[in-house]
Amino acid sequence: MAQWEREERLARAFLELADTLVDGFYLVDFLHVLTDHMLAILDVAAIGVVMVDAQGRLVDVTASTHTAHQLEEIQIEFDEGPNKDACEQHAQVGSVDLTRPDAAAHWPHFTKAARTIGFTTVAALPLRLREEVIGAVNVFHHDPTGLHPASLRLGQALADAATIGILHQRLSQNQAERVGQLQTALNSRIIIEQAKGALGARLHITPDIAFARLRAHAHRTSLTQLCRHVVEGRVPSETFATPPDLPHPR
Repeated sequence: MAQWEREERLARAFLELADTLVDGFYLVDFLHVLTDHMLAILDVAAIGVVMVDAQGRLVDVTASTHTAHQLEEIQIEFDEGPNKDACEQHAQVGSVDLTRPDAAAHWPHFTKAARTIGFTTVAALPLRLREEVIGAVNVFHHDPTGLHPASLRLGQALADAATIGILHQRLSQNQAERVGQLQTALNSRIIIEQAKGALGARLHITPDIAFARLRAHAHRTSLTQLCRHVVEGRVPSETFATPPDLPHPR
């Protein structure tokens, strides 16, 4: 990406992450905006996002790829990993070289799974505002030297902007609505997974390809709404048989 393109993308990212006081705000769609911008600006392999629920537990909300989603679930299942540490420490974790023995000793299940997939470096960026942490973002790379400190500082700035946007949006809600927002995000994730599975089975494509085509076709509507229509059979699978001609505008 040329420098001027990167700067333009960065400016658009901060603008979109601040624009949360809108009708029909979907947390999962907002977090997809964050992951899209991070992937493009930081030039990393994958992104995963977890949030903290009302009971203080981590929940897997979204990821840029199917494999990153699996790694988020492993962190939650085995109660280990960089996102857990970032939320507990209220601080950035990494970058961590997963080829080092100390990584395997600290996060045995997560490290083994990440190495099997092909990721060799990971960092976790807390979604935080002062002392409040509402989640964390995992950043994955295939290159042990791929996560530079400058990129991670920029990634943290994007994560901080997203946190402010989410908390700003929550201020307009009562407590019940705030709890319901995260539950809606989890329900949205289930719908997205169902749509990915349906397209993968019907078109004989991988979950990641199905997900990419769904996101690319969602430029005029909410990704959640589009996936719901796919699951309900209101959008034919043939619509996604080939990638769209127009790139995703975000």
